[in-house]
Amino acid sequence: MLKELEEMSIGQKFYNYHCKSCGFEKGLPEFLIEEFRMDMIFGAIAPIESNQMPELVCPNCRSKFEYKKTDDR
Repeated sequence: MLKELEEMSIGQKFYNYHCKSCGFEKGLPEFLIEEFRMDMIFGAIAPIESNQMPELVCPNCRSKFEYKKTDDR
């Protein structure tokens, strides 16, 4: 599955996320962020403002995994 995700990420813009608790950082591809946004729009998870980035769960420690603003979004 990771190989498929890597292939789908080619040419995508990446958004940096980080965990303040354990320090884990990871760039997430734009298509993945948009999938989370669609889940929020259709009520699968709590909605967010259109200009906000989704707050996720850290895959290492299960704390907040937050967008780390490094671009103009």
